[in-house]
Amino acid sequence: KVDGYDYSGKIADAVQVSIAKEDFLQIRTQQENQGMHLYIKLTKLNSALPLTIKYAAQSPENQALPDVEVIWVPDPEQPQWNTIEGELVVTAFDPAGKTIAGNFNFVVEKAEYGSKNKKTLEVEEGKFSIAQYKIEESAKK
Repeated sequence: KVDGYDYSGKIADAVQVSIAKEDFLQIRTQQENQGMHLYIKLTKLNSALPLTIKYAAQSPENQALPDVEVIWVPDPEQPQWNTIEGELVVTAFDPAGKTIAGNFNFVVEKAEYGSKNKKTLEVEEGKFSIAQYKIEESAKK
């Protein structure tokens, strides 16, 4: 649910990608012209399930990208909404079979520059199940 409305995006792709020298699982979904993208830092995944990964904002002390985040794109012509808090729970993960499943709840904020009144939405009861993700060529070591 996004702001109380059902969103059941179909998976456009699920790929292991490298961003700023770190490997992430990127899951992109689409429903009509709306999109939701989920990023999970691969170094945080292990076999101790269920595994909870909390969102932590990037800061001057912590230059690392967040361990997990969701990006909401309700309209490709408008600014995206970025995670400001939340968590993801991985319920199944098989790196050999490249499968992953879990659920998540996040709060996202509209990326509007110069606006003092930031708009936020709740992304809740999120669920995902990936039968087999791919590995981007540049992510292979």
